[in-house]
Amino acid sequence: MFLFPNTLFSHHFPIFFLILSLPFSWSFYLPESNPIFAFRNQLREVHLYTENHRRGLYLQLNLDGSVTGSDAQTSYSVLQLQSVKQGHVVLKGQSSSLFLCMDSAGNLRGQSAYEEADCSFRELLLADGYTRFLNHGIPVSLASRTSPDRHSLPFTRFLPLRNTLQFSEEPTKTQNFNIDSDDLFGVGQNTVVSPQLFVDK
Repeated sequence: MFLFPNTLFSHHFPIFFLILSLPFSWSFYLPESNPIFAFRNQLREVHLYTENHRRGLYLQLNLDGSVTGSDAQTSYSVLQLQSVKQGHVVLKGQSSSLFLCMDSAGNLRGQSAYEEADCSFRELLLADGYTRFLNHGIPVSLASRTSPDRHSLPFTRFLPLRNTLQFSEEPTKTQNFNIDSDDLFGVGQNTVVSPQLFVDK
């Protein structure tokens, strides 16, 4: 029978003990209960782009809690998208520090306090590369409240585009659109080219 030399065992004992204790220490780790932080490694910084045949818009979450559309990326269109459970995400404005929320009638708003019922969205990936975000069974939409197709295509599917803006530079002039305006499409203005070809694969 081979006997392990006492000198060798005593020399490596601290390392041996550490290796044995690691699995036990990992098994007692408890994740934070707050759903915003439980999946912190899955946070993405994105712009949500949507379009119809006439123009494209970026969803903006403004300081006053209003949700609007912009024809260009801005600091208020940068959203932190984070998973809270499988297939469900939370969206938070980077500049406004407000959560995107929706009531049971489909009205969008930004608010400082997270509420799971109104501020957690089901992320539905579509075959064409777009994504729909649903809450209370209603998709997020940038169409006007008076639009007959408010909860159907278009303006209810989004391309989450990676944020590449550098806010230290002088901000460019952008045109914002009130989603409740009768002139949502800004007739006569330049159209925005779809960024589908620039989406990260």
